[in-house]
Amino acid sequence: MPPSLKPAFKLSLISFAILTAQQTFADDLQQLPTIAISVEAQQTEQTSEQSKAYIIQKSATASKLNIPLKETPQTVNVVTRQQLDDFALNNTRDVLRNTPGVIVSNQETDRTSYLARGFEISNIMVDGVGFPLESYNYNNDNPDSFLFDRVEVVKGADALNNGIGDPGASINMIRKRPTQDLQASFNASYGSWNTQRYEADASSALTQDGKIRGRVFGYQQTGDSYLDRYALEKNGFGAVIEADLTDTTLLTAGYTETNNKANGNNWGANPLISTEGEQLSYSRNYSFSPNWTYWDTNIKNYFAEVEQKLGGDWKAKIAYDEKQTTRDSKLLFLSGNPGADGTSGIYLYPGIYKDDNKARQASLNFSGTYPLWGQRHEASFGYSWAENNTNELGYGGSFSNHMTSDLASLTPEEPTWDMSKTSGEMHIKQKNQSVYAATRLHLNDDLKLLLGANYVQSESKGSSYGVDAIYDENKVLPYAGLTYSFSPEYTGYMSYTSIFRPQTTKALDGSINKPIEGESYEIGIKSAWLDDKLTATMAVFRTEESNYPLRNSDGIPTLRKTQVSDLRSQGYEFGLAGQLTDHLNLSFGFTSLSLKDLINGGDARTFNPTQSFNILTTYQVPQIPKLKLGLGVQWQDKTYLDVPESSSNGVVTQQAGVIEQDAYALLNLMASYELNSHITLQANGNNLTNEKYLFNFPDQQGFYGAPANYSVAVKFKY
Repeated sequence: MPPSLKPAFKLSLISFAILTAQQTFADDLQQLPTIAISVEAQQTEQTSEQSKAYIIQKSATASKLNIPLKETPQTVNVVTRQQLDDFALNNTRDVLRNTPGVIVSNQETDRTSYLARGFEISNIMVDGVGFPLESYNYNNDNPDSFLFDRVEVVKGADALNNGIGDPGASINMIRKRPTQDLQASFNASYGSWNTQRYEADASSALTQDGKIRGRVFGYQQTGDSYLDRYALEKNGFGAVIEADLTDTTLLTAGYTETNNKANGNNWGANPLISTEGEQLSYSRNYSFSPNWTYWDTNIKNYFAEVEQKLGGDWKAKIAYDEKQTTRDSKLLFLSGNPGADGTSGIYLYPGIYKDDNKARQASLNFSGTYPLWGQRHEASFGYSWAENNTNELGYGGSFSNHMTSDLASLTPEEPTWDMSKTSGEMHIKQKNQSVYAATRLHLNDDLKLLLGANYVQSESKGSSYGVDAIYDENKVLPYAGLTYSFSPEYTGYMSYTSIFRPQTTKALDGSINKPIEGESYEIGIKSAWLDDKLTATMAVFRTEESNYPLRNSDGIPTLRKTQVSDLRSQGYEFGLAGQLTDHLNLSFGFTSLSLKDLINGGDARTFNPTQSFNILTTYQVPQIPKLKLGLGVQWQDKTYLDVPESSSNGVVTQQAGVIEQDAYALLNLMASYELNSHITLQANGNNLTNEKYLFNFPDQQGFYGAPANYSVAVKFKY
């Protein structure tokens, strides 16, 4: 059997065995006498998969307290399972690209960063567990969304859940969980560039009394790309078990493993400006990466938690999560800018990188309510520990000629690699500890005050390619929020949270820069109509950070008074989500912001759009109730990057210039039709106006987004 077929074969075999076993179990149950069963479900709230809605009612992501979103004093956007399925949002980038106020900055085919309110997002969690990103918040992974029930995005700083991190937002991906009732599904799709995708999912009670429940799921995807020589193969599977050990004790344990194999991937991207200061353009499909480049990633994730009911409505929860990541890559980077001809004079830099990383996290949490002043108040407190070990070995290679003469026809043969010694190494061990407490005081039936604090201690040891990555910092981070219900439909709120992030960047004198610190404020109003099926949010925000280390893309370097500055982001957001009518679902958001450098002056990070809106909406045609039609739009305004003049020994090596991307909108459509209760046909189209646009270009490099593309799917469910 060809190696490329083995993952698909294994997935098909596993899926067949699961479905067969489930059907056999169901048949066996039909032969048993009728037994009355009473099971006290410890998780009474519906998942977004069960509700099939475009909103959720409660979340603990922002405050550690599982309270209604309407009464959470920060903006929270949610992409539910129904939205993921309707618009075929099969990976994290696509999910966040359709999340209001979030900008997906694709620096490379397989590495990206996410931004909100002008800042990168460093906290990306799974079930509330995660370790802040390093290296300018680049994401080396693009998790498949088939593993999750929904994705929650909390805007602004998140001092209670993440004491360490940047203030743009926090992302929390909520895993799928087992169901009490038997359900199974299998989906197959085919799309542009020969993209084939298969998904299987089965869940049910595993014992007659329903006290043990299990779920298994997996996916396989292969396909080429609009980019020259780029292809991607990925697969993954997972299993989760829930067991009611007693009437008051719930055990959950699971395992997921994913593989991502990219060929012809870029490292960096196409240079966008010449030494003459002229912006360069390319055909949309152009990629310089040769066939010998690749980036293979394997991720194994183990997790377990025990939830114990205590007296009254109090409960304790202890959790452990371990993530092991290995990567193997051969890469080619284009260093420098081409000359006046736009094609020659670029240095070819090849590299082999081998990564072996492990992240471990454990937590203990207590939550419940207590009486005071004639009211009941919520409270949560606990401890968390996290350790992240990063290890990377780099190796160099050599060409007969490292300089380009014709970028357009660049197809370099694989270099001669030197594996006898490393070209550089990274060995970093980081540890974060947190002790937190939060309470929501019901001052009366309408006025509620949320208070909390998080003591964090953060350590880092080791070095990255010859640069020390050492710090030992601690801080108490306060949080405060106030909500007032003007009526059953309208709630006003305001919140304050602090910002803290140790850093390894160095000042001009060689010392480590002080930690990034700051404050984030938000004031707004939330509303809910139609029995809470439709929600709206209007918010005004302001965030200030000090000790922020500036990169070249954070402003014009030649105009700077200092390399470490204070930044201020402020603006407003508006959102509307939920069910407008029995037939119309909607998720809409608009964001407008400004980002200023308070010391050096002027706008900062102009490669980041200051205005954007997103909409996802579906309509179930009343006259043809089995037909669903959908519309998605993503729009952002103009972006640009000033490239200053630079010189060496009195000779100008780079003329001043500007890289620009005009405002653009992407139009996406979907349609689905239920043939019967078990089979649905679906078609999706993206960028149907065939807009040509650049992804973000903070490093003077970039490439274009995909042209118009399509997919069709057959979905089976039981």
